[in-house]
Order: sequence, then structure tokens, then C-alpha cells
Amino acid sequence: ACQRAHDGQVPLTVARDAVAGFARSVKILQDPLAQFPWMDGTRSGRGGVTA
Repeated sequence: ACQRAHDGQVPLTVARDAVAGFARSVKILQDPLAQFPWMDGTRSGRGGVTA
């Protein structure tokens, strides 16, 4: 699925759903307990990541 999405044969959402479906089927997909600091879109200084 990832290769086909990279080649433009399927939309990225199809590949993402395929990987998530596999992860759920083998019980390795987890919802994050908290959002990681670099994912909230705020910037603090030049690097964008809080020290």
C-alpha cells in the first residue's frame, strides 16, 4: 500500500487506512495518551521544539 501511494497509484488515505487496519488486526495500534509537543503546530524559538 505504501509503495502504491508513493507511486501515485492510490491516494495516501488508502495506504494509511490499510496500515492502520493491519495494525488493528494484530493489536499493535494504540491511540496516543497525549499529543507530542511537536505535533501541536506552535513554535518556540528557531528550532520549533521546546528544549
